[in-house]
Amino acid sequence: MSQGVFSARAPSNIALIKYMGKKDGVMNLPENGSISMTLNSLCSVAEISLSGSANLASTFSDRVRWVSERPQSFHELPLEVPVLDDRGISKLVRHAEKVVSATREIFPRFGLECGEIASPENREILVFRTANTFPQASGIASSASSFATITLATALACARDRNVFESTWRMDSVFREEWARISRQGSGSSCRSLEGPWVMWEDECVQVLPSQMPPMAHFVLLVSDQQKKVSSSEAHARVKTSPLWEKRPERVVQRLVNMKQALAKGDVSTVARIAWEDSWEMHSLFHTCSEPFSYWEPGSMAILQELAPWVIGAHGASSVGTGFMTPIVTMDAGPNVHVIVDATQKDLWFNRLNRLGFKILSDHQGTGAIV
Repeated sequence: MSQGVFSARAPSNIALIKYMGKKDGVMNLPENGSISMTLNSLCSVAEISLSGSANLASTFSDRVRWVSERPQSFHELPLEVPVLDDRGISKLVRHAEKVVSATREIFPRFGLECGEIASPENREILVFRTANTFPQASGIASSASSFATITLATALACARDRNVFESTWRMDSVFREEWARISRQGSGSSCRSLEGPWVMWEDECVQVLPSQMPPMAHFVLLVSDQQKKVSSSEAHARVKTSPLWEKRPERVVQRLVNMKQALAKGDVSTVARIAWEDSWEMHSLFHTCSEPFSYWEPGSMAILQELAPWVIGAHGASSVGTGFMTPIVTMDAGPNVHVIVDATQKDLWFNRLNRLGFKILSDHQGTGAIV
């Protein structure tokens, strides 16, 4: 690869306890903590190349280009180039500028030197190419993986010595925490995509949780691939008008404690019950706010009704004696349903879920972003 090309890869993540509501919209600080499982092959990639110099009087935004082309650094991956409108491109540019500025403060504290790209006087044009391994509107948190990989690729491009950056990234968890803080400002949940497999985010703190969970496989059942009518950002604002909102942060505090304990014990049944409860509560907030809306579609309900006995059965009902271990079932802010199962039963569960007649994307737990 050319020394003038910088690339990174970051997976999406699926929250089992949801981040919902913001107490600081600029810094993307959440009203409540969240816990997620990091994915692996369902990911986003970013590639930055250099292309000449901009005008001496140009601003940073004049130095950045996003082109609708497949990144060449990841030829082995089945990539789809997203469609970005002017607003999306502008958000990418603003975030890249924030990352470049942050390198001048963060790098010296970890013994790294900034390269010329990080200099305020630099005029080199940065050409961004981004892509996902999943359809743009498939119910995977593309903003999480996208901003995580944009953050990492931009920071790499700003380092004088890429080998030192890569080594520091791999070895120093505090260094990764610093970039999680910056990534969060582009997309809140992106801060959970830099680590894995089990990650908790509270306020400005992101940490990997100890776990005795078995290796897990992940499915998303695609009920719809249409762009959702109410954005996640709008949903964060509307939920605070629901009569169910008042005590949610307090309820989540107890869920976080209980799920951390369950993860540490490898108690899949309890993790499944808490995830189910929190997902239903989040969607109930959508349904009961002052401008109610719903992401559910008939297919969503059909899947949930099919899987409900398996989750409830973890506590003495119908899954006992079936040979199927308890699935973890959740939905994000969209119509599609995520199912997480013990990896030893991946084929067993895939065959059962496939009978429901929906397209399925498959993955497994991962360890976070890489350069």
